[in-house]
Amino acid sequence: MFQLEKSKCGAITLTYKNKYIHSKYDPSKEGEQFAKGNIELINKQISVLYGLGLGYHIYEIGKIISENSVLYVFEYNEELINYCKEINPQIFHYENIKIIEGSNKDFYSLLSKCLNKVEDIMIHRASLETIEESNANLFNLINDFNRTKQLSRIDDTYKILGEENEKENFLKNYPHISELLKELKLCEKPFLIVSAGPSLDFDLDLLEEHQNKFIIICVGSSLRALMNKNIRPNVIVIIDSKEIVQKQFEGYENENIPLCFPASASKWAINFYNGPKYIFEKEKGNSYIEVVGTVAVSAIDIAIKSDANTVVLLGQDLAYLKDRSHTKVYEEVYGFKDSEKLGNKIKTVLGVNGEILETSPGYLTFKHKIEQLISRNNHIEFINCSRGAMIEGTLSLGFKDYFMNFNC
Repeated sequence: MFQLEKSKCGAITLTYKNKYIHSKYDPSKEGEQFAKGNIELINKQISVLYGLGLGYHIYEIGKIISENSVLYVFEYNEELINYCKEINPQIFHYENIKIIEGSNKDFYSLLSKCLNKVEDIMIHRASLETIEESNANLFNLINDFNRTKQLSRIDDTYKILGEENEKENFLKNYPHISELLKELKLCEKPFLIVSAGPSLDFDLDLLEEHQNKFIIICVGSSLRALMNKNIRPNVIVIIDSKEIVQKQFEGYENENIPLCFPASASKWAINFYNGPKYIFEKEKGNSYIEVVGTVAVSAIDIAIKSDANTVVLLGQDLAYLKDRSHTKVYEEVYGFKDSEKLGNKIKTVLGVNGEILETSPGYLTFKHKIEQLISRNNHIEFINCSRGAMIEGTLSLGFKDYFMNFNC
């Protein structure tokens, strides 16, 4: 897998699966560019870097890092660490550069503590890619953290919007979700989480016929698709802070269906809706609900906090099906076409039937967040009746097959 070789300038470089970990021309120069390009992060009080490589970039960071700064370097790949110790052993002795190896029993707890102390991280991408297959969970965690921070920088407007929503929503003294959870805990039916992926359209008739067999928690964007088929959810969930969320409720503003939301959610949608409303925290505490980018995570967590034994996912595709990202009522809800695919970098993902589907980096991040939540609750049976991406930790089953297999 790994292969040492001489670069054009004579310094040792390294390849992994025939891809260069460092420049084949001048790894030291490349390391210098990496260090200078991250100078602002490096000279914060604490900074975090994933990826050791052969240490050329660490050596260059050592030249410019402030005496009052500490850099934590995490590297899981032991083989890569051994090569680095052979080529650049001096970097393991810097006072204010701490290298945490994958063999360290506290690797994950130290990584977690460090990530909680920083707003952004540096990634030596070529090093990270060496663990994509051997440690997919760590690979996804680092990628998702970086992507989430990138999005938050791009989306500063929405962060400000969320803070404004919080001020107004807290003033309204909405009932806490713990009151609703008490009622939901009395229910013995399976919980059905309905998202707005394109495959939802194929299963609406079957759901209409069997809707009374579930406690249905729908995300706001799937509400119209359900109501158009006379399917009444038991709970609606939103987390988005934008004004456009109000459109999800137009025509249904007087329904008597509980609406659940964090304080940062759209004040316009919440004010517009006249039904029962329940607010929840998104930080750890009493009856807090996870809020991590996709509303599906919050919906699933409400089911978990309701002591669900079985959680069924519907319309949770996390992929493009025939170039569509959402159910057909998308245009009816928002007034413009479902063209999300056009603006995204295309990735691929394994589908529930073993096929390769097109998806986006954002959908992959959402997929990993859902999988992480599921992995922490393996006492619950999770069944994915969607037709998109395979979701780890779930049983993939067609919705029709679900009723046949579970004698519903």
